[in-house]
Amino acid sequence: MTPPTLAPTPSGPPAAEGRAGGRRILLAPVTVSPTKPLTPTHLKYLLSLDLLHRATATFSEVTFLYRHATYAGSRQVAGFWDHLDRHHPDLAYEALGEEDIGELYSAYHRAERLPYAAIEPMVRRAEDGWTHPVSARLLDLWEGHYRLLGLFDPELGRTGPEPAPEAEVLDLLVRRDLCVRPAVPGAPVFLDATAAGLPLRVVVGADGQANYLLYLLRELVPLLDGHDLVVLAHDTELRTDYQTVAHVLRALGVEVRLFEVPRVAVNGVVQSTRAGGWRDHTMGALAGPLIEEFGPDAFRLGLRLYLVAGLGRTARESFSLRHLRRWARRASALLAAHGDGGQGRMTAAEVDAVGRHLAPLAGRRGYADPYQVATELMSRDPEVPVAELLGVVTGRTEAPRALRERVG
Repeated sequence: MTPPTLAPTPSGPPAAEGRAGGRRILLAPVTVSPTKPLTPTHLKYLLSLDLLHRATATFSEVTFLYRHATYAGSRQVAGFWDHLDRHHPDLAYEALGEEDIGELYSAYHRAERLPYAAIEPMVRRAEDGWTHPVSARLLDLWEGHYRLLGLFDPELGRTGPEPAPEAEVLDLLVRRDLCVRPAVPGAPVFLDATAAGLPLRVVVGADGQANYLLYLLRELVPLLDGHDLVVLAHDTELRTDYQTVAHVLRALGVEVRLFEVPRVAVNGVVQSTRAGGWRDHTMGALAGPLIEEFGPDAFRLGLRLYLVAGLGRTARESFSLRHLRRWARRASALLAAHGDGGQGRMTAAEVDAVGRHLAPLAGRRGYADPYQVATELMSRDPEVPVAELLGVVTGRTEAPRALRERVG
């Protein structure tokens, strides 16, 4: 298969586009599926991505690929939708809150696992572009959160590039010795990264169900042409899977970096959202009281600084409302000291100043590390352009856009 050519959609401010020496970067994170409330783990991930994107776009072209429908055909999503239709056919989803949906999601994972044949009709509907009302409701709720936080793409990637056909991607991988596809009908199909010391990874089960990695590769492969670097973002639990994907992409001729974000402990426990334990720690629960106390700007900046810099790269400490309040107070003082971060979009000169400062820090990594950017903002070094850097952290650069072109 020859990947279709797709022109990149740069998302940095005009001064960053086409900068001499700048690299063409494809930022491709694993997406948060619309099946659950946004918890501290999700917020740390999303805010880190937003900061990585905005900061890197001051010195390189960045194409951002983030589409919530990417994994709609997976068991995690389509299986949940099938469960709802079987057990709650008359539920008024439009009246549900985030935590109500989260409880339904947890109940799905406690229920009996149905064979793939039983949920396959829902998988096909999802792959054809249908969205269940429960996820449509959740995306509407998330849109409000995204706008409050100043996050990328408040439309939440509801549209995006058409993925390449499954058969074509598998054929390409087989030809490159990156995939094991037995000739026996009904045998599972594996990604083969054993050359990198990684185990075989099932991408199509014996029952015909595609693994989420195949959905990811179907989106990524057609976009490789025209980019110098692919940054794959993921959480710690997906490390081996993403090392496998990185090996595959490198074998297809592109440079790859992995950006890993840890999960955040709540009440001393690190666990998946499906297990519960997030009551009173969702975005909806956190925002109201702190906005009332500090205002939306200080809350927005304080949450970014706490989750990205305060909890650090490893997030060893448990999430703390007391610490979040302390960072919101610190953010309020920082904004006051720098004229509330300025008004309107950053000028080309301001963007250039930040880009000149951040580009050397990126080094061979090729992208701006969010933790480093956030800690630089609090530096007392007179060489740090704090006021301009604050503009990047608070989202005064052009809002990043999700990739919208369709693959031909």
